[in-house]
Amino acid sequence: MIDVSLFKTAVVRQVYEYWLGKCVRGRLPARADLHPEEMRGFLPYVFLVDVTPTPRAFRFRLVGTKIAEWAGKEYTGLAVDEDAYGPQWRRVFDAYAAVADSRRPRLDVWDAPWVSREFVRYERLVAPLSSDGGAIDILFGALYAFTATTDT
Repeated sequence: MIDVSLFKTAVVRQVYEYWLGKCVRGRLPARADLHPEEMRGFLPYVFLVDVTPTPRAFRFRLVGTKIAEWAGKEYTGLAVDEDAYGPQWRRVFDAYAAVADSRRPRLDVWDAPWVSREFVRYERLVAPLSSDGGAIDILFGALYAFTATTDT
């Protein structure tokens, strides 16, 4: 699991703690275990990604309003591939594949590709969900963009 002292932003840490609280007796949570009314404080920063195992593919099921605002683009419904996603697609695809394969959450801090905007970095959590307790069928995560001067 992830050491909570590694988180840079309170929002992403809260999402991780929410996901962790849904892991019962070592079992990964399912999409049905997540309830929007429980996520009111961080729902605009949350995303869900559908996982297709063969051939390996990822498609955004839901992208929070703050993420879309920061990115200047609506990602809901888009595949993580070069045509739909853009030049960052391979890095994102590989990170999602690593979570699906390892069945473990992942925390990253990356330079924001939105160079024309005021954000320079973002923290992102990606965590696995499994509807049958075995196969990873959805990724649950959060993203929070910040600058060096932002109080996170």
